[in-house]
Amino acid sequence: MFKPQMKFQKILFIALLILSGATFIYSLGIMTDMYGLYQTQALGGVPGSQIFYDMQGYNHNMVLISIALIIVSSLPFITASNTRRKYYIGNTVATYAQAVAFVGAAVYLIINILKFRNQFLTTVDFTFYKTASETMNFMYSDSTAYFTLGLILAVLLIAGAAAAVYNLTWKNKLVKQEDAILRGEIK
Repeated sequence: MFKPQMKFQKILFIALLILSGATFIYSLGIMTDMYGLYQTQALGGVPGSQIFYDMQGYNHNMVLISIALIIVSSLPFITASNTRRKYYIGNTVATYAQAVAFVGAAVYLIINILKFRNQFLTTVDFTFYKTASETMNFMYSDSTAYFTLGLILAVLLIAGAAAAVYNLTWKNKLVKQEDAILRGEIK
């Protein structure tokens, strides 16, 4: 009765910890494509290069959020939620804390990604940026891949939160069924 659920929960909590680590790696790389805009400041800056400075706070916050996600994703291992047959209050609180943290991070990602992607595409003079980059041998990138990756990551975070709550619901249902069988209510 518990075997499929127990296997699912072990895999789930490892996957959520890995997803938290992926969020940290993403937060370290988000500014990579923007660095070329920073380099053009030596030439007086490309129109729209202000995005590099505008994204600094977002980048800093994403690093902190991803560290918090790693910590909160460690809670199931600390409370043994990854291997426990029956959940107690601490296991339930850890699961909900993880789900809330994942959804909060996803919302923060979506809001900022959409805002900065729009700013990048509408304010940067890509023609001047490319010419300046070629002239001075700076890094040039007009890619929005990091923005797209951020949106994919947000969707995965929401799916991870939903999976954690689903696991908790499945676990509680099985425990109630087992208790009913032990009381003789179900044969």
